[in-house]
Amino acid sequence: MGLFSYIAKRIGLYTIVFFTALTIAWIIPRLLGNPIAIIIARLGPGQAGAAVAASYFMQAFGLNKPLYEQYILFLMGLLHGDLGISVWLLGRPVSEIVFKALIFDLILMVPAIIVSWLIGNTLGALAARYRKLDKILLPILYILTATPYFLLAMLLQWVLTVQYPVFPTVIKSTVFEQLLENPSLNNIAQFLYAWFLPFLSLVLVSMGGWASGMRSLMIYELESNYSRYLEVLGFSERRIASYAFRYAIHPQITGLGIQLGTLITGAIAVEYIFNYPGLGYFMFNAIINNDPFLLQGCILVMILMVIAANFIVDIIRAVIDPRIRIGVAR
Repeated sequence: MGLFSYIAKRIGLYTIVFFTALTIAWIIPRLLGNPIAIIIARLGPGQAGAAVAASYFMQAFGLNKPLYEQYILFLMGLLHGDLGISVWLLGRPVSEIVFKALIFDLILMVPAIIVSWLIGNTLGALAARYRKLDKILLPILYILTATPYFLLAMLLQWVLTVQYPVFPTVIKSTVFEQLLENPSLNNIAQFLYAWFLPFLSLVLVSMGGWASGMRSLMIYELESNYSRYLEVLGFSERRIASYAFRYAIHPQITGLGIQLGTLITGAIAVEYIFNYPGLGYFMFNAIINNDPFLLQGCILVMILMVIAANFIVDIIRAVIDPRIRIGVAR
């Protein structure tokens, strides 16, 4: 019963978080101003039919209604899977755009999180155990952790596409469209060729954070009282390190959900730099082109991704850590 009570409480908490974040995601794009007025202003006030066009588009996008009516229409559309029509990509439903972008985001982020988590925690545990290796890895890990995602992405792009042209300088959008239309071996190979640099950018920076965190946790566990007690009892260093790793890994599992939010933030710039059609790419273009419907759609899907990841991590922690179930039962 403890596990089910814990799940029910987390569902209630994340429901409140979702609707709060949903409201903020709806309000923020409206602060950018009226997109139709900005488009007409770019055309010039002297253009014939500008006022008629502005009135038509205001009515078509529902921007002539009061804000509370727009919010109610947004919630009603959300229940039916309708997120509106993009102003920037006029004629394309936002739900169609963000669905395709979500597929490419999952293909990019899920492997990046898993690979960086596994390699980072392994390197951090080894660095805490072997002092000579620690002296080599520690400066590298700190540099990777402190490097912004976009800076490393631009550096990799310059080195591997300009100085040493291993990868193409500009990735064509047709590569991604062809993969969805026809996932043949040739199209998959071309996609992986374009996918690798964004993936590498996210993995390297994330790996540094995981390794630094695991190193600190392992050092704390190896110097704790139970580790010293096991040492007195004659346990081998390898077995003591395995026990320390079991305790140190729990906070790292908890950090998986938080890491997804950080990775999404970094992916916005990385996807734009590499022309990768994920949510970050469309979100960046929605801000530049003042498209509130596409922007709120991208933010909404990102919120759902972060909430879902944190919920899954909470369930995993409750399953592997009996202290959580006992605490809820009490």
